[in-house]
Amino acid sequence: MKSKMKYAAKSLVIIFAGILLTIACYFAPYNQHTQWFQWCLWGFLCGFLLPVSIAFALGFSIKDLGLTTGDFKFGAMSVLVGLAVMLFLGFWASLQPDFQAYYITIALQHKSSPISFWLSLLAYMTGWEFLFRGFLLFGLAGKPKKVELVPRTLKVWSAIGFSTFLFGLSHWGKPLLELLGSFIAGVVLCLIAWRTRSCLAPILLHTFVFGMFTVTVQLRLQF
Repeated sequence: MKSKMKYAAKSLVIIFAGILLTIACYFAPYNQHTQWFQWCLWGFLCGFLLPVSIAFALGFSIKDLGLTTGDFKFGAMSVLVGLAVMLFLGFWASLQPDFQAYYITIALQHKSSPISFWLSLLAYMTGWEFLFRGFLLFGLAGKPKKVELVPRTLKVWSAIGFSTFLFGLSHWGKPLLELLGSFIAGVVLCLIAWRTRSCLAPILLHTFVFGMFTVTVQLRLQF
C-alpha cells in the first residue's frame, strides 16, 4: 500500500511537471525563426536540465529514464529505417507552400552557419526527446522488465498516450500535416525508446528528420 502511494505521488509530480515543462517549451521567450540558438538552449533547459533535476529529486537514476545507449543495434536500424521513410515525405513536404513558409527562416540559419545549426539542433532535440520519451515515458511506465517492441500493459500505454498527447499539442502552429503526423510520430518514437530502453535513437532520428526538412526546403528554394 505504501509503495503504491509513493508511486502515485511520483507520478503526479511527473505529470504536473511534464505539463508545465511542455508549456514552457511551447511559450519560449525566444523566437525559433529569429533567435534560433537561444531557442534551442531554452528547449535544452526545459526539456533536459530541469527534468533531470526533478528526476534526481524523486530518486530516479539517469539509466532508469533512458539516458543510456540501450540496444544500440536496434536503435541504429530504427534511425536508418525512419530516415528512409521520412526522406520521401520530406521531399514531398518541401514542395508544399505551408512547409516552405514555416521552414524558410530556419533554413536561412542553417545556410549561414551549418555547424552551429546542427549542434544547437542536437541540444534542443536531446531536451525535447528526453522530456517526452525519457522523463514522461519511463518516469510514468517504469523501466522495461523485458525486451518488447509492443508493450502489453495498460500502464505503459497510458504513459505513451499521455506523452504523445503533449508532444502532439506542442506542434500546434506548424503545418497541418506535421501537426497530425506528430501524434503518430510520438507513438512510434515511444515504441522505439521502449524497445531499446533508451532515448538515444529517438534523439538522433528526430534531429536528422528536422534537419532534413530544413535542408530540403533550402535546396528547393535554391538559396
